[in-house]
Amino acid sequence: MTAGDWLRKVTSIFQQAGIEKAADEAMVLLCHVLKLGKAEIFARPERALTGSELTMLDELTARRLRREPSAYIIGHREFYGLDLLVDHRVLIPRPETEVLVEAAIEFGRSWLARNERTITIADVGTGSGAIAVALAMHITSSLIYATDTSAAALEVAAANISKCKLGKRVITVQADLLQQINGRVDVIAANLPYISAQGMLQLPPEIAGWEPVAALQGGAGGTEVIGRLFQQVPEKISRDGAVLVEIGEGQEDDIIPIIGRCLPGCPITLIRDLAGINRVIKIEVK
Repeated sequence: MTAGDWLRKVTSIFQQAGIEKAADEAMVLLCHVLKLGKAEIFARPERALTGSELTMLDELTARRLRREPSAYIIGHREFYGLDLLVDHRVLIPRPETEVLVEAAIEFGRSWLARNERTITIADVGTGSGAIAVALAMHITSSLIYATDTSAAALEVAAANISKCKLGKRVITVQADLLQQINGRVDVIAANLPYISAQGMLQLPPEIAGWEPVAALQGGAGGTEVIGRLFQQVPEKISRDGAVLVEIGEGQEDDIIPIIGRCLPGCPITLIRDLAGINRVIKIEVK
């Protein structure tokens, strides 16, 4: 069987199984097994697959048909131009979280232009370390604390930090939100669980059946964990700093009053994602 034949066959199988973006999903598996890029496969669709390659592809196809996410199957995911290690211990990084990273980089660079010292950042609920690593790569004069309650998640974060050679600037901390951070930091960036109990019942099987529930569910209304974060923020954020938090669709109306109580008088900005949804709340601390 050729690479092109296999792609057509498995794309059809995935389509019949109701897997979204079936052609892309099949391509991900083929690229992984052949250790080739998409362009190389398109350039040589007549390439014959060996018996061992077909065996491996059959195994990976079966896993995907059980709705295991392809990122877990191949062991990595691209995020903000980085190739990050991921597995079942952590949430798979999403494109919408890049909105948070972009906003944090913009603020961090403007902060550095006003100050003559290293900027300190807390990435709260770091998971795979995606946010912490991306910020460290793009804000070179930074010291970042990557916190998570899960020791297993921090193992994945540590692997990504090591892979990107950032061990001296990104420090993992097992903690409930900000509790183990000593002193104050200049930026708090957080992608915390924000799916409501009702929303959890509506998740696709790739998420509901495979990704860690603790990284998804934000309590009955979805904003409980974010609310607890803001209760800790006043004792942990520096003047002239900023807090940036990813939120779910429509949650700003519930979260903004919490911010008003915890950080009264601080300017609040809502930042939209590519779908036009308010995805990030930025609070500048004066």
